[in-house]
Amino acid sequence: MKLEKSMQLGELYRELRIARGLKLKDVARENLSVSQLSRFENGQSMLAADKLLIAISGIHMTFSEFGHAINNYQEPKLYHLVNKATELYNKQDIDGLRNLLELDKNSEVFDVYNRLTALIIKTYIYTLDQSYVITDEEKAFLTSYLYEIEEWTEYELFVFGNTMSILSESDLIFLGKAFVDRDKLYLSLASHKKNAEVVFLNLILLLINYRKLYQANYFIEALEKILTYQDMFAITCVNFFKKIIEKIENGSDNLSELEHFISCVEEIGNPTMVAFLKANLLRIFSTN
Repeated sequence: MKLEKSMQLGELYRELRIARGLKLKDVARENLSVSQLSRFENGQSMLAADKLLIAISGIHMTFSEFGHAINNYQEPKLYHLVNKATELYNKQDIDGLRNLLELDKNSEVFDVYNRLTALIIKTYIYTLDQSYVITDEEKAFLTSYLYEIEEWTEYELFVFGNTMSILSESDLIFLGKAFVDRDKLYLSLASHKKNAEVVFLNLILLLINYRKLYQANYFIEALEKILTYQDMFAITCVNFFKKIIEKIENGSDNLSELEHFISCVEEIGNPTMVAFLKANLLRIFSTN
């Protein structure tokens, strides 16, 4: 199903309703009549925002799922661009990242969101090439944007999670606390919660690398408050981080307990998690 520019929202809605085997009368509610739905589907009128939400709920879809359908079941441009940047980063293709940055600069109007997208790409370049310069003005812009948002959506999680490595230790802690305070509203959404968990894990890892153990423990406690038995990846990582912090605090160079922890994870058949734990164990203790 492809939504062309000329295609009305109502036409898309009708296709989705029919695909679910629902009739107009099945969707109609006290505040949303069959005639209103019919005019909407035929392109004769639009629904007010509150009625559109009722209509979407009536075909058993979430608003985000309906929005995904509007985008032809494709990721928004930002996520597509950053996924491309991630692919280049994993290949350590600095030239490719620079070309992607130039392509984005030449194809879009220079506004707040494009500046943030560019900063994400620049962060990947900086991670591969520490001589690459990200200016203090750019970092201040990033910090100001995130702090001024009173309620963080998935977009702010995405930006913070992909740029936190360029922040100073003080700004990282400052924005991390803002993240904890401003991220609560959407945690009931499964996708948002998963993204928040990833941000927490990356934040904690950075703080451990910086040997900011008190702050790392603070964010571990905040993360544990939102975890359930279903969040096994995050739970495993948290337990691993706690063991790492204990080793650092005790000044121990013996990593056998941590290596045994990883071998236990390996036995349950999760190679992705094993690779993650091994890579971060090496990174953390190679900084000494």
